[in-house]
Amino acid sequence: MTFSFRHTLSIVGCQKQNPKIIIVPPKTSQFPQESAGKLFLDRLKTHKRDAVAFLEITTDISCTYGDLVTKSVNFAINLRRTLGIVPHDTVAILGNYSHKFWVAALACLYLAAPFHLLNPEYTIYELKRYLMMSEPKVVICSKQAVPNFQSLRDECTFIQSIVVCDDDDDNGNSEVILFKDLVRDNQDVSFEPEKVTDIDDRVAFIVNSSGTTGLPKAVMVTHANLRLNISHAEDPDLYPYHSKSVLLHVMFFHHIHGFNICACALHQGIKMVITDTNCSPETYLGCIEKYKVNKLFVVPIMVDQLATNPLVDQHDVSSIEEIYSAGSTLPQPIHDKVLKKFKIKSVRQIYGATEIGAAVCISPLGSFIPGSCGKVTPGNSLKIVDINTGELLGYNQRGEICVKAATMKGYLKDPESTRAAYDADGFYRTGDVGYYDEDLNVYIIDRLSDIIKYESHQVPPAELEDILLKHPAIKDVAVIGKPDRKGELAVAFVVKKEGVEVGEEEIVEFVKKFVTEEKWLHGGVRFVDNIPRNRSGKIGRKDLRQLLEKELK
Repeated sequence: MTFSFRHTLSIVGCQKQNPKIIIVPPKTSQFPQESAGKLFLDRLKTHKRDAVAFLEITTDISCTYGDLVTKSVNFAINLRRTLGIVPHDTVAILGNYSHKFWVAALACLYLAAPFHLLNPEYTIYELKRYLMMSEPKVVICSKQAVPNFQSLRDECTFIQSIVVCDDDDDNGNSEVILFKDLVRDNQDVSFEPEKVTDIDDRVAFIVNSSGTTGLPKAVMVTHANLRLNISHAEDPDLYPYHSKSVLLHVMFFHHIHGFNICACALHQGIKMVITDTNCSPETYLGCIEKYKVNKLFVVPIMVDQLATNPLVDQHDVSSIEEIYSAGSTLPQPIHDKVLKKFKIKSVRQIYGATEIGAAVCISPLGSFIPGSCGKVTPGNSLKIVDINTGELLGYNQRGEICVKAATMKGYLKDPESTRAAYDADGFYRTGDVGYYDEDLNVYIIDRLSDIIKYESHQVPPAELEDILLKHPAIKDVAVIGKPDRKGELAVAFVVKKEGVEVGEEEIVEFVKKFVTEEKWLHGGVRFVDNIPRNRSGKIGRKDLRQLLEKELK
């Protein structure tokens, strides 16, 4: 029996086993228990061959669904035949804004070869950390990234081949393989995706996360999780796609949310206009007007810009039907301004986590409850537990949000953190504090974890602290988030070594050498005599936050 999203929500609060757990049955029964690669390839072949899948604004390149199928199959054949990729081999893909990213990702899914999504802006320091986790046999990147990988060759000996996506990279570099050579026709070769029987356990791809504490981690996402996402894309109450849907995509491909949005859109056969996150407001609004975009997936800071930028009034944005916002709760004043400008019913909130790999909550169609991130989606179970005792809580009782679904297989090469991420009943501990009301609307009000949220990025304090302690003038350090319209800004509290002088600018510039921009010390440096710690040596971040609060008053 298939329930609609709305009907399911009306019955989940009455579970006989435990009325305090919201359980929404999955709607995946219509999809075979097969690999994500087979599910995608079978579906892609049903779309009109001449229908546009991707329109790239930066390159003015258009890729049809027919092209996508042909290129991804050829790429898979050549990955296997030329580069020796077999099931379980790992491939690293740097998430550039191009259809080539999806050609490579789909090919890996067909081969049941896990692919590791990497930020194309990563520094050598960051790349090394993640490469050591997944040990990819093949790296797929732009020519700008090649020197970074070549410099790591002596340490990352597992890398056997580097594939360059830029077709003009004929600079005599014999160490790289051109993307265009791997999508050449293979009409003489028959192809079927690899069979995967254990979809709940087999890793489809790897994506980076900060977890809730500690250093960055690599999350192993399963084929079953992608299957759950596909079922969400098929649900008209969650994402009402139609044959004329056009999606403007500026989210990071290497981020779980951006990846899933695009994957679901491909499965539905809709047109995606893609550009990068650095595009100007003029370009963004121009795309909406020119291509009659009707779906926007954004983060709150972008919603804020859409609500306040006077350029919006200079463009025809009447094609917009829905705006989805994820990353943090959207303030009602911003929501109301956007509604007025775009003349839509609501901005729909989405709540999830990298470790869960799919939307946990989403606002119902045409509904906006101030402060709420929506209702639990099919395939997920949610409970609220007391932060100190773990006791199960009920309506309007605040505690930690825990979720059970087709979550990650675990953190790659980190069994200790994997065990700590789940409770005894197999629920993922999100580190978010919240509650649900009598109508089962879920609210996020605080965060237990140390993670700093800068725009749509997660910034782990432990990573920055580890870097800062490499500076010869720093004796001790702690990093926390300072509230800001962009979310939070990383602030470093620094204890200097005796007899050594160092200034704020030097420390800020030092961090920039190691990490990408979202992890920089945008909140600056505060010099202190000591870092507050408890008896076990854990940093007293609450005390440091109080210092910041006094500073802001």
